[in-house]
Amino acid sequence: MLVMANIAMQLINASIIKYATQLLHVSPVLVALLLSAVIVLSFGRFLVWGAMHKRFPVSVAYPATALFFPCVVVLAYVYGEHVTTAQALGAGLVSLGVILLLRPAVQPEQDT
Repeated sequence: MLVMANIAMQLINASIIKYATQLLHVSPVLVALLLSAVIVLSFGRFLVWGAMHKRFPVSVAYPATALFFPCVVVLAYVYGEHVTTAQALGAGLVSLGVILLLRPAVQPEQDT
């Protein structure tokens, strides 16, 4: 749940920044609001990271957050950006790598 919250906040930040770049005439108030939202979400991510490191070893926490990258490829597609086959395959490989890293280790049988 913490990993999903972290990734969600990262994706919302990316969406806000993407939205801000598409604005032609921006008022200073809107810039301040968007910047404030990004700062608040980033602080939230900081708190989530702390909670993740309390509950999980680094070998679990860091690989799980790599799922952000495949999500960014999906987000780019949703925004109508061109996603190449190589990018889609790369996102798939990252996802597969995370799954492999987070699988429970197989313990060898011990002779008794």
